[in-house]
Amino acid sequence: MTVSANRAVNGTVEADRTPWALLFPMNTVTPITAIHLGIEYPGEVVRAARWSVGLGQTPDDRSHFKIVFLQNPPRLGPSKIADRNIAVCAPSPRPGRQANRIIGEITAAKQAAYLTRRDVDAAAINSALRERQDDLENQLISEESARYSEGSNYAHDAPGMEPSHIYLGDDPMEWMDNLAGWLLARRYPSVPVSTGALDHPVCEDDIGDLFASVFGQAGADGDLLRSLGPALGLAFPESSGSYDPSHCPVLPLVREKIGGAPANFGELHRYRAHEVGLTAGLATLYLTLFVHHERPEHQIQLSDEATMFMADGGPLLGTRPTPDLIPLIAWNEDLASNATSIGPASGTRFNDVKHHLPVFSPPRNSTCGKDMAGDILAGTIKSIGESIAAARQILDFLETGHDATDETGKLKASLDRLSQVSGDDYSGVYHSIRTVYSSLLDLRDDLETLRQLAALDDDFEEIFGAWAYNASVQVPSAGFPNLALDQETLLTGLSPSQLTRSNGRGWSAIARDAAAFKVRYVQTYREYHRQFHHALPAFQASLMTAKKKSAALELLNTIIELGPPEGTLLEEELAALAVGPAPCSQQATEIDLSSEPHCLDCQTSLAQTVPAAELTRLAPQVDMALGGKTRELSRRLVEKALAGRTDERWQEFLQIVQASKLSSLANTLDNNLVAFIRQVLD
Repeated sequence: MTVSANRAVNGTVEADRTPWALLFPMNTVTPITAIHLGIEYPGEVVRAARWSVGLGQTPDDRSHFKIVFLQNPPRLGPSKIADRNIAVCAPSPRPGRQANRIIGEITAAKQAAYLTRRDVDAAAINSALRERQDDLENQLISEESARYSEGSNYAHDAPGMEPSHIYLGDDPMEWMDNLAGWLLARRYPSVPVSTGALDHPVCEDDIGDLFASVFGQAGADGDLLRSLGPALGLAFPESSGSYDPSHCPVLPLVREKIGGAPANFGELHRYRAHEVGLTAGLATLYLTLFVHHERPEHQIQLSDEATMFMADGGPLLGTRPTPDLIPLIAWNEDLASNATSIGPASGTRFNDVKHHLPVFSPPRNSTCGKDMAGDILAGTIKSIGESIAAARQILDFLETGHDATDETGKLKASLDRLSQVSGDDYSGVYHSIRTVYSSLLDLRDDLETLRQLAALDDDFEEIFGAWAYNASVQVPSAGFPNLALDQETLLTGLSPSQLTRSNGRGWSAIARDAAAFKVRYVQTYREYHRQFHHALPAFQASLMTAKKKSAALELLNTIIELGPPEGTLLEEELAALAVGPAPCSQQATEIDLSSEPHCLDCQTSLAQTVPAAELTRLAPQVDMALGGKTRELSRRLVEKALAGRTDERWQEFLQIVQASKLSSLANTLDNNLVAFIRQVLD
């Protein structure tokens, strides 16, 4: 480290000329930190030429230890060290043997560097001088270390730490670490958390982010709750970082200290931070989480002049952080200086409810006081009641038109909660809100739901008509993927939950989408109607022929002499084919789809198809099976004729065949003819 020229005073090195003066300036409180049991503790270092009573006073509330370095030893030892967290270090009265020589050489090196700064070889010379100066400064630190190693350490009501255990090297920061570690271990042999095994210590800078992570505030680092939560008793290791203080060891200690009555917040905070050893930030965190978690309800009372902010940047309007507000407030490291008490819920003042009532009843002007609040709140309750009645009617219509009763059920639950808010004055309304709503966000959401429902009143018939039309449209995704997606998107926008969203698109935008979808649907439907009825007659004729042949095949299958049955399932498969509607009298371009999404004459939808491909597959199978049977019948008849076994019945059947070709027998075949064929073949 760099030092400037210094000189010896009264046998010692002048305080502000030592090599470590830049780290710890003389007569200045220098903040430092030290790690103990996995927690980073703030502290302070003070260097002074001589002892004074003020140096032994307790450090401020943010410091957990204080280290005083004296440049000259006190004659009778330091007196009035007021706190166990203070250590006083004094050097040996004998000056360092080499200090004056080293200081002189350092001064000479600096002067030489100044004189040679314009020399052509200045860089090389200065580099050498710099190295020499660094070496001399290290020697001077060693001299200082030797002086303090031979000196004395003092503490409150106990001998100080053994000097030989402090000055183990030439780094002053290591000396501070040793001293701070001794003080903290002496003051806090244990803490009620399991932070010792953490990979990195719990720092004051982590507490605000941890608070935001606990309540899932915007921008919060979820990994912080996962990493620190289990050690601090705010989460379980297997919970994937979800907040759960049910087994936190600190909260019962807070409960015990409060004792069922309001306690001074500052005193309790100081006890948690300095007596228990949880640091100021951790003490504030646990006291705040205690209020959020404790039942029956507790609260923090702020002074009327206190200023706090919410996580969204707005101010906290009231003076009472309650369990429902705590998840919404921004972390405030100065809470201890703003809070007056903590304890069970007490009487309600108008200042305490200023954050809740404006959410329920936005003020008409900024000067509204408690005298006017009663009338304003009464008017709000009446207005909300009227809006709830209208909203219920809208929901009844929505529920009639939708199968999604869960959606309307949630909306009705919002209205039910709002209807329970009542009261004759600001205090009554406040307590009613607190009884119904565990979270102020839920109240805001319910009021927004009511506002959105009320906004639908004027357009409801139009909305319901759009939903009814589009819900009855049949658009198979297989044949019309784009149109089906548009329909699904539109119906989602027309659902109760979407229509009542505060950040939804609004009915005007959805109405434009509905009109555009209808135009695309009408164009698609008319073209499909034309193609469908163009292909239908030929299909129906072919299907009728195939069914006649299948019926004939079924009858021939009953004649045992013609062999085993063939094509036994064909009749059933043909019967499964939809015949389709009768011919439509409407021309595609003339179909009116303004009120109904299908042709009123034929009722055809886009989901209907002409199964021509299936018939094309089945008809040849029927022909083949029927052909096989007729060929077998022909063979049997020929065999009988060649054998000379013809008779009168055979002659009659021959006449029938002459009247209708055997291959066309399916057109005339019935049960009587089948019985006759059996007699002929007998």
